[in-house]
Amino acid sequence: MERVEVCVRDGKLIGIVEEGIYGDRYVAFRGIPYAKPPVGELRFKDPVPPEPWSGSRDASKYGNIAIQIDIIKSKITGDEDCLYLNVFTTNIKSSEKRPVMVWIHGGGFYVGSGDSTFYGPDYIVEKDVVLVTLNYRLGVLGFLNLYDEVATGNQGLKDVILALQWVQKNISEFGGDSENVTIFGQSAGGVIVHYLTLSPLSEGLFHKAISQSGTVLCPWAFTEPKSCSTNKGFLLAKKLGKVTEDPKVVYEFFKTIDAKKLIEVEQKFLRTEKERLQSLLSFTPSLDHESSNPVFPEDLTTLIHRGVKVPYLLGFTNCEGLFFLRNNYECINKKALSQIDSDFELAIYPTVLPKLPITLCQLRSLYFGDKNISEETLANYINLLTDMFILRGIMQVVDIQMNNDNCGKTYLYQFSYESETSLMKKIFNIDFPGVSHSEELSYLFYPDIIKVLGLSVPASDSEDYKMINRLTQMWTDFAKTGNPTPVITDLTPIKWTPLKSGNVYDYLDIDVEPRMKVFRKGEQRWAWENMNNISYDYSVYKI
Repeated sequence: MERVEVCVRDGKLIGIVEEGIYGDRYVAFRGIPYAKPPVGELRFKDPVPPEPWSGSRDASKYGNIAIQIDIIKSKITGDEDCLYLNVFTTNIKSSEKRPVMVWIHGGGFYVGSGDSTFYGPDYIVEKDVVLVTLNYRLGVLGFLNLYDEVATGNQGLKDVILALQWVQKNISEFGGDSENVTIFGQSAGGVIVHYLTLSPLSEGLFHKAISQSGTVLCPWAFTEPKSCSTNKGFLLAKKLGKVTEDPKVVYEFFKTIDAKKLIEVEQKFLRTEKERLQSLLSFTPSLDHESSNPVFPEDLTTLIHRGVKVPYLLGFTNCEGLFFLRNNYECINKKALSQIDSDFELAIYPTVLPKLPITLCQLRSLYFGDKNISEETLANYINLLTDMFILRGIMQVVDIQMNNDNCGKTYLYQFSYESETSLMKKIFNIDFPGVSHSEELSYLFYPDIIKVLGLSVPASDSEDYKMINRLTQMWTDFAKTGNPTPVITDLTPIKWTPLKSGNVYDYLDIDVEPRMKVFRKGEQRWAWENMNNISYDYSVYKI
């Protein structure tokens, strides 16, 4: 087995040469600590840089993942000591420094990791970039906010920021260019990318950004400050037997509880039946003004409206809502649809309700007309979920980018490529047309899990392979130049033009034949405020 040595600030690493899934070789350095283990007195605290080590550290294997429920096996996995990153490249001795892409995984802030289960480097590293993937703390361990200095929230975001600081200090040792770093992520990872573009703490740590299917304005991306009676931290303490309104008591109590127990109770028992039906997330980013080093020193709305200053690429799949039908990864059933039919409020994410620009009755009418909510109108329900969970939040950010002269060039996409071999549809047993939330990921990354499922990678003469090549080309071209289509080729035959101010949104429809298309402002299904301008043909959405 061929090994490669690199010296970073904290010590010597021994990486390994791997054979890529399509035959190209790359060098992998896995399980690199970028912070001290966040255990003991460091639980719920800001991450701190790691202790240097003496001698050589084996970097051939992934580090521990954050504690979470394994969604395939439905059991608790991972470790509290989880702050590790991985670096992949085809050439650490490159004569020219290579652009760096830092991947931030999604998973609703409560599952996921940077390892190759879903995010193998094989496809991206072929395009002459240095790829970094990472873990951050999840759930209550990553996002507990008691609105007191003992637990100020956003620990998971600060983990990612520390990892980016590590990249700045060390990536040149792997042939990477610390002055050309692109952060990219999907779902909660896309949200974290957007947060980082807004926070002064991460200024200068990256130069371009990609948010796939998630921004700060998605309703599940942020937790508003709450009273003790509704703060999930205090409620979790109560579930575990400690009833108090004193944050310091909760903090000290939580430090005595086994980390896996904390996550297990959070995931299995914290939410009410109604909250489960609404897909409520318990712990997400929040305002951290009690921190001596806050991610958000100002009001979040102020930060959001300043816009993203670096070149920004964002978008969504054409049927995101398919994924959100799966309430906690169990498909929504007749009983649940019947409950929603009799109480439509159950269909709406809790933070959306107080901000609805139209009445609940009007919203229901917009998606269902006078029809019942049932298996016959499942497609209409999927459209509602698509718009509520993803599209409205993305398009509000797009509006800010279009109307702010200080923003970087912004590129919008819709991913419409449908494949019979879709990995996500197989994993989540989706047999409905359309491209679900997260389906584009298996064209950017080689997911190791396909071996477990007994599947094979796309043949090199297949449409799937062409999509892998196209998507990785555009994403890495954007990372290299700030432009996803700097040259027109067979692979990228269309010039992807950025958004411009006006009444239309220009976007690239990514499909077998990619095309530039437009959405007209105020006339789209997700533009609830303009309900009278929206034409919704119910017959189209019948199953």
